[in-house]
Amino acid sequence: MNSLFQNRFSFLIGFVIFFDQITKYLVKKFIPYYDSISIIGDYIRFTFIENSGIAFGIDTSDFHVYITILTVVAIIVLFFYYFDIKSKEPQLVLPLSLIIGGAIGNAIDRILVLVPDSGYNGVVDFIDLGINDFRWYVFNVADTSITIGAILYILLQYSYNKKDNAKSRNI
Repeated sequence: MNSLFQNRFSFLIGFVIFFDQITKYLVKKFIPYYDSISIIGDYIRFTFIENSGIAFGIDTSDFHVYITILTVVAIIVLFFYYFDIKSKEPQLVLPLSLIIGGAIGNAIDRILVLVPDSGYNGVVDFIDLGINDFRWYVFNVADTSITIGAILYILLQYSYNKKDNAKSRNI
């Protein structure tokens, strides 16, 4: 894999982290806690919350240190996997870049919770989708990046496994 290709995905990881953190900073600065700003009618709002738990608001606040350590370990494992597959399966570099960037973005928030006087009580979430009282869980740019990366990863794995199975059967 050439250097430009590798740098592009390293840049993507950095871009996801930067965009995630700058949007969280702006939300914390300009939107009062639990307040909402309508972006597109009632369908898309920015609502500032801090999630002390994990995905979908599952409360893990009693285990925050352990969840943070587990998150950092998972990021390290993902980096090892990323560097291992870069040349073997280059099609997976894009989705892994999105997942790693998003994981680091949320890990930064988790680590800041552990820093006294940081002003963080959880991962900053603000993207609020729904209609009237029927709302999805509030999420952030990092969550979006992880989700898109995971979907791409699954689709690419499925399509490449399907091609490999067809080749092995000489179809």
